[in-house]
Amino acid sequence: MNPRIILDIVTLLEETLPKHIYALDFTTEQYRSLLEKLSITNNKTLFNDKKVAIRKAIVQHFANTFQEIEVQITLESFALKKQFIDPSQPEVYDRMLHKNNVILIDIFERKADFSPLPYLVSIPEEIRKPILENFLKFDDNLDTARQMTRRQIEQIFNLDVRDIIFFLRGRITIRHYTPPKKFADGVDKRFNGESVEDMEAMYRTYFPQGAWQYIEPILGEVIAEKLNFGVIDNATFTRTFIPVFRSMIEILLVEIIKQEDRNRIEGFSGYVLREHFHHIFLYTAKNLLQFIENRDKNAENFIKYFSDEIVIDANGNKIQKYAIVDFKQQKWNFSAVVSIMMQYKQVKLKISTQKEAILSAEKEFNDSQNELTVEKNNKDIITDKVADLQETITENDAAIQRVKNKTGATPEEAVSLKSQINRLNYHQTELFELKKKTLNQLELSKNKIANKISELTRRQRKLDFEKKAMQSYLEQMATILETYEAVAEALATVLTKR
Repeated sequence: MNPRIILDIVTLLEETLPKHIYALDFTTEQYRSLLEKLSITNNKTLFNDKKVAIRKAIVQHFANTFQEIEVQITLESFALKKQFIDPSQPEVYDRMLHKNNVILIDIFERKADFSPLPYLVSIPEEIRKPILENFLKFDDNLDTARQMTRRQIEQIFNLDVRDIIFFLRGRITIRHYTPPKKFADGVDKRFNGESVEDMEAMYRTYFPQGAWQYIEPILGEVIAEKLNFGVIDNATFTRTFIPVFRSMIEILLVEIIKQEDRNRIEGFSGYVLREHFHHIFLYTAKNLLQFIENRDKNAENFIKYFSDEIVIDANGNKIQKYAIVDFKQQKWNFSAVVSIMMQYKQVKLKISTQKEAILSAEKEFNDSQNELTVEKNNKDIITDKVADLQETITENDAAIQRVKNKTGATPEEAVSLKSQINRLNYHQTELFELKKKTLNQLELSKNKIANKISELTRRQRKLDFEKKAMQSYLEQMATILETYEAVAEALATVLTKR
């Protein structure tokens, strides 16, 4: 079969079909239109002659948009079967993936518009966001969305295993592998031929407060994506950590440095990486230790690899392995590392639990203090009420005496005075009864205050006890933390050996 014929038919399909058509939307009318343009609608002999070419052209046309199909054709009709990108999902999900494919194909076709550097493709947030949000409509989590999108990018951009994809700082960045440059003898190769003095000057210009404040916030995400100790092996880590960290810094620099300095970005990224190499690897080592703390099996195997010996790999090459050795020249084998991490984990848990105990004790103490304040206020109110009653009793007693001192001129007036005295005496009895009840309330309030003071004292002792226990745990942690930091430093060092 002449490839030229197939290419011509593919070109014809591109001209007549909607751009990036989903394969299952290819209609009989569109197929018949193709045959008409090939002038073979009623010529079975000519159709049979070109049948294979037409079928292959249709397959090729959809393959150009990364759609795998099988198609059977006759002069009257066709039967098309599509291979879904994810065979476990329905057609509606495959259509979503195709929609994302179309977006990514468009970026690939306009790659120059998204390339701040010749070897870097940066997909901005306004494009990245709808790509990932399409997955959320199907209740996929972000990890699944990234995994599927990474697969699509690798296919569309035809990436090499040494190329790297980052989901970072709201963008999707593709970093194509670039082989090391060759330099003449005498040229400083550390920073891509750039002088140390120039790199120092650039660093002072762009990072007067240091670059760590830019690196640290994204480092965890980079490690989780590219150097995940839950899945990575030692050989892969050793092979990839430099390009991963260097590419991470390049992505930062693209957003920070001026256009006129971008041609020096390879050298400058190397300088920034060297400046923060220790911080980056100490952070990485602690990330690995966190996996050990959680008893991750892959991470445990990763740690077990480290020992002071020479081994022969599958290709017969000698590989020098290194032990984990701290600043005191003490070697840390797998069991020792696990032991310190379990102690570290237990004391962390104790501290976390003790923080909760202190918060609870503080709440109880504060509640008790508030209750005491409320009761003291209540006692003051009752005391004022007793004083008011006593004043009223005194005034009523004086009123009785005044009435008693009066004499009635007539029998009617005498009767009236006696009635007033009886009324005042009755009221006086009521006042004394109310005063008695109020004095009982006052005594009860005093007892409550005494009990609440006792309770407050008890809760104060409990709070002091919990704080003292916390201090004990913090002292334990200080000792363990010193050892933990020594192990982390030793692990950071051994991770960098190649």
